[in-house]
Amino acid sequence: MKLERLPEYLSIVVTVILGVLLALYLGLSAGVGSNTTFLIIGGIAAVVVAVILRENVWLLIPLCWPLTGQITGMPGAFPLRDLVMVYAFGIFLALKALKVVRAKTHYNWLDYLLFANLTYLFVVFIKNPVGTESMGSDRVGGKPYFEILFLLLGYWVIGHVTFAARHARKFPLLLSSGGFFNGAVGLLTYHFPFFGMALGRVYSGVSLDAVQMDPISGTSDGREGYLAEPGSYILKTLFSFYSPLSVINPTRFWRFLLACLAVLMILKSGFRSGLINASVFFVICTYFRHGFWSVARISLVIAPLVAVLVTLQGTVVDLPDPMQRALSFLPGDWNPAVVDDANHSVEWRHKIWDNVQTSGHKYINDWWFGDGFGVSRFQMQEMRNSSDAQENFAIMGDYHSLPLSGIRTVGYVGFSLYCVLLFATMVYAWSLIRQTRGTPFFAVALFVGVQAIISPPQELLLTGFFDNNFVTTIFTIAMMRLISRSLEKYRIEQKELASEPQKELPELTFHRFQADLP
Repeated sequence: MKLERLPEYLSIVVTVILGVLLALYLGLSAGVGSNTTFLIIGGIAAVVVAVILRENVWLLIPLCWPLTGQITGMPGAFPLRDLVMVYAFGIFLALKALKVVRAKTHYNWLDYLLFANLTYLFVVFIKNPVGTESMGSDRVGGKPYFEILFLLLGYWVIGHVTFAARHARKFPLLLSSGGFFNGAVGLLTYHFPFFGMALGRVYSGVSLDAVQMDPISGTSDGREGYLAEPGSYILKTLFSFYSPLSVINPTRFWRFLLACLAVLMILKSGFRSGLINASVFFVICTYFRHGFWSVARISLVIAPLVAVLVTLQGTVVDLPDPMQRALSFLPGDWNPAVVDDANHSVEWRHKIWDNVQTSGHKYINDWWFGDGFGVSRFQMQEMRNSSDAQENFAIMGDYHSLPLSGIRTVGYVGFSLYCVLLFATMVYAWSLIRQTRGTPFFAVALFVGVQAIISPPQELLLTGFFDNNFVTTIFTIAMMRLISRSLEKYRIEQKELASEPQKELPELTFHRFQADLP
């Protein structure tokens, strides 16, 4: 056994073990008659996809990233994107064992900073072990640990690949496809509830906006939340592909029409954060394409238009309630009921924050080093016996606050380390966008990088959940490192092309031309 071939031997062993475990699971499931037909169909589909995609199976990871719903009958009740990562990891590992894929991964300082955060989170888990109710552990609710583990498998796969410059402009569409699918499903479900009921039996990622009612009035608030995601993806794709100034130019009809449609979708969703995010994305993309003074000039144009719209509201026009809710952070003549609803959600969060911070060790036991994910069985029983939703949220750690939920999970020490990672991610994203200027990778760098710049301050100041934000950070770093490696490979190829000697064409003279004639 040669030591230098140890990674190859390990990949073969792990592949065989995973194959045996999968065969045992399918055999036991079939033996007890548990979803046998579903498993057979799913297994056949998995094999067909693996044969077709081969080493390109990694493309399924960014494609399915927005798909957070669960497939009925699959073990563990994990999101579809997690299952896709496990699947891609298994196929990719098998391809490496068979030497179809020979690429090696290379890490840099940002990867190592992420690994430091992961190591600290692992120490917190050892200090506060947690499982699931079915495992009979003292603490339950450890699902985020599994999701992070699955994502790391996808991170490892993505770390071994690059994509060609000719595919770079298509990559934002790949990253947006899952969001567009979610929007299409939400649209059908909202207007045709029977479709949602049928799909809900197979896939849980179905919008419930059509059936969400206010508990007091018994009526729907009219918000179409499913529109926020596709609307945001449309705008980000447009601002990445094209100059933001051309997107808001009415003479560029199709770009302008798509932008207006996307803004309308975000307004109809009723989310203020979505509108703010899109606005900041527009400003930063404008800066990277045209510089600071272009941002200043366009602000002088847009600000009066927004002021006119706000002035006309309540006198000349009366916007639908969801739109008013999305714009209610601006001064204007808004529907008092809409403003009260928006303010109530903010007050509700502030009340939870004050309650947690003044409760001592009731909700957070170890403020310095964290309690990890999950709750004790005693707390779980308390929630089942309680009808106080706010109390239950406080026990679970759903504070709608990234700092508080982060401190609860990893403490002051771990959250400080995570903030360093967030700041480093912002710096890396800024540098990556600058490096890709003038290359085919500029659009995808804007698509991924600008959001990486926006998200940390938005989540820290407005709202956020540590478990969701942590996995998003891992995925964002994976995408940025993928772009960086692809850019590096592209530049090496360009240098090699430039250094190749040019073939000299034979001199064409009149006598030679005459001699070549028949």
